[in-house]
Amino acid sequence: MSAGFTKQGFCTIGAVDLEVAKPSHGIGATFCNDTYERNLGLRPMSADLAVTSPDEVASHFGFGHDDVDVLISCAPCTGFSQKQSRNHVQDDGRNRLVERTVVFAAAWRPKYVVIENVKELLRGRHKHHFQGLHRGLTDLGYEVFAEIHDLKDFGLPQSRIRSLIIAKLGGTFHLELPKVNSFRTVRDAIGHLPEIRAGETDPNDPMHTCPRLLGHSLARMQAIPKDGGSWTDLSEEQAHLRIPSMNIEKPGSFPDVYGRLAWDRPAPTITRECSHPGNGRYSHPEQDRLLTVREMALLQGFPEDYYFEGSLSFKYRQIGDAVPPMIASMIASAISEDMAGRSAAPSQLRMAI
Repeated sequence: MSAGFTKQGFCTIGAVDLEVAKPSHGIGATFCNDTYERNLGLRPMSADLAVTSPDEVASHFGFGHDDVDVLISCAPCTGFSQKQSRNHVQDDGRNRLVERTVVFAAAWRPKYVVIENVKELLRGRHKHHFQGLHRGLTDLGYEVFAEIHDLKDFGLPQSRIRSLIIAKLGGTFHLELPKVNSFRTVRDAIGHLPEIRAGETDPNDPMHTCPRLLGHSLARMQAIPKDGGSWTDLSEEQAHLRIPSMNIEKPGSFPDVYGRLAWDRPAPTITRECSHPGNGRYSHPEQDRLLTVREMALLQGFPEDYYFEGSLSFKYRQIGDAVPPMIASMIASAISEDMAGRSAAPSQLRMAI
């Protein structure tokens, strides 16, 4: 989000992320705050926003309650996603961070509040968290816009269905992002990059790198047909290359594991598990390897020169967890245009996250 907003002239005055991946990794393991600082020049505060107050955040960064024009609040999507079976019966405690946004909006009174999450935030089993957010912001004088969109409609070379929520203080706002006449494809996004082998790194771009594949993993990849092939295309003579998730009796269970992208279609949704070809359709259309960090980032709408810190697996995770910067930039542009009648010029606009 910050990468997209700064592109439109906004200045980030605060950012907070606890950097938690799996509990076993501990706080700070994801290196996303290092990546943020390297690219955007601001070191985020490592804190749990469920218990950290607006005053603590403002004091840490040295800004006042009247300094925030845009509050961006993106709670973890894990507790809402329908792909997590436990979400069908349990309400993840982190989901309450959605309503927690109201506390910060009440303290800082930003002109706009921006939220992105999976579609289930608006339609899923735990949509009451959005309803609580809506009530809270409405009571503060905000009008709330909320819709679900497939981001490929706006030029992202990836099918990514997401909830987009914008709240405006004391006025009406309707988000209308420019739609494309034809979808951007995998070829459009990464077709220009030089060929590399699994385990190699492009000497001219340290982010054009991917993990090694050996033994059966490499043989399995080599057997998947080029340009959109799937494990379901494997012949009986290649049955020894299948893994347990490749259940021929139930081919709909995991149809995309070790799948190749198709050159002339948008990519499927990139998730935090994109660091291994066995986790989904994340393999190169032609080359026998996982997509590189750079390729994955371009499909996620990152700039060509964005640099990711941390281990290789966490570089992939940062990309999968991110809001596509090109979409964030479009949202920022729409807000900037809406603010055109206000006193602040785009280059002077401020925001906190």
